[in-house]
This record gives sequence, structure tokens and C-alpha cells, in this order.
Amino acid sequence: MFPKAIIQNVVSTAQLLDKNNKFDLYTISAIIKNSKYSPERFSALIIKVEQPIRSTALVFSNGKIVCVGTKSVQDSQIAIRNFVQIINLQAVYQ
Repeated sequence: MFPKAIIQNVVSTAQLLDKNNKFDLYTISAIIKNSKYSPERFSALIIKVEQPIRSTALVFSNGKIVCVGTKSVQDSQIAIRNFVQIINLQAVYQ
């Protein structure tokens, strides 16, 4: 018999831009607190938040966002909506 599986981490993705647009991640990282962008180490902007759900987003210049660190599908949906709001408020396009 197998032990009960426990969800440790839910990963979700979304596409925020069409293929004709790109985010200026340098500018966005300068505006959003708790964000880090080091393209020589990793191509995504990293944003960490504690509220409303503790989670991390990886934002790529092509508009793809990957949300990690949540414990349920519902929490992941809340977190990704929060990241979309944060990014849309500060969005700078190239």
C-alpha cells in the first residue's frame, strides 16, 4: 500500500501578452518592490509576495508568467490574479 500523497506545491502559468509585445523587465523590476531581475543568471523577473497568498512569480519578457509556491489550486488562482494585477499596474512594454 502506498502512503497518502500530500500536495507540497502547485505551479500555474498564464500568457499575459500576445506574440507582438514584450515586457521591459529591467524597468518593471525597478518599479515593483520584492522583485529581482538578473538576466545573466536567469531570464525571468522574480517577484515574491506574502499577501494575499505567499507565492513567487517568474515573469518572462514574452508575457508568460509562472506562479509557484502555493499549496492548492484555489490559492494558485488567487496568487496568479494578484501577480497579474501587480504587473498590469506597472507594465512597461518594449
